[in-house]
Order: sequence, then C-alpha cells, then structure tokens
Amino acid sequence: MKMGKFEKAFVNAPRHAKRAIGFAESLLQYAQPDEDKKYLEVGCGAGAVCHHVKGEYRLDITGIDVDPEQVELAKEIAGDKPKIRFLEASATDLPFPDNEYDIVLSYMVLHHISDWLDAMKEIRRVLKPGGYYIIGDLIFPRFTAWIGQLFKQKFGVMTINDFNSFFTENGFAEVHVSKSKSHLFGSIEGVYRRCS
Repeated sequence: MKMGKFEKAFVNAPRHAKRAIGFAESLLQYAQPDEDKKYLEVGCGAGAVCHHVKGEYRLDITGIDVDPEQVELAKEIAGDKPKIRFLEASATDLPFPDNEYDIVLSYMVLHHISDWLDAMKEIRRVLKPGGYYIIGDLIFPRFTAWIGQLFKQKFGVMTINDFNSFFTENGFAEVHVSKSKSHLFGSIEGVYRRCS
C-alpha cells in the first residue's frame, strides 16, 4: 500500500529516520553483519536506514519500496556510491532469486500490507539458509485483532501467535525478541535466523 502525503511526511521526517536507524543499529549486532554480506531492506522508504547501514558496515545494500517517489529520493541521496541500490518493488513479489540475501530487514512495513503473510513468505524465499531476518512492526493483541480484521483489506493485522506460527512452520529460530503491549496494539522487535 502506498502512503499518503501526510504519512510520507511523517516517515521522511528526521525524527522517524533516527528511530528507524536506532532500531536497525540495536538489532544488526545479532545478525553478524560481516563484510560483503548481502543486505535487503523491505520497505526502505527514502533509504535512511540503508544509507546509515552502508556508512557503518561493509555490506552490499539493496532497498526496495513500492512507492516510486521514495525510491527516487533514496537513489538521489545514494548518488553513485558502490554496493548500494534502490528498486521499486512489492514485498509480496520480490524480484530476486531464492537464497540471495544474508540479512533482510523490515521496519514498520508489514502492517501496511494486507497480504502480509505473502510478504513474509517472499522474505523467507530470498533469505539464505543461516541468514537473519530483522523485524520491527505492530502487532494486535488477540482480543483486539477482530477489530483490525474490519480493516484487513487495507492493512496487515497480525498477532504474536501469527508471527510465532509463521516462524515455527518455516524453519526459523528466535535469536532475540522484544515485545511490548498496549490495549489496542503492541509491537515486536526481533531477529530470527533461517535454519532450513
């Protein structure tokens, strides 16, 4: 789902970029970001996290976003730097071969995708066995998930049980997970390793 002008202004604001970079930095340590590993960010927006990661680690960086304006902005900022590229693509149909990436990151993206489970399957497909998936997103408590189902045509409605089931059924091991709760929704920040 493409963002409206208000939401785009919010996600492109320095404050949001700082929060996203802090999220990535705190969890990348669990993913062994060694030199020349391939890194993919799903829903990269204007590329703030990709640009930061490129400056801190010697990774081969790819960022994808469904919004062409965001992708163009990310490309402008990158200029002609080597080993960083941005593509317009959907998370539910990633234009990469199987087992391509060592690290995949998505931050506050899946709740924008009504068929979020298809996006998760694509992330698993392009992640190498032994690779790491870093996720940060909103989750609904079970007792409020039914409210979210009213909006499932436009948004991804996920519970912690949905995530746990996906990771268990698709051969992921939990490396590090942090969850928070509120009455309406909570959040998850985690690193999962693809074992098979």
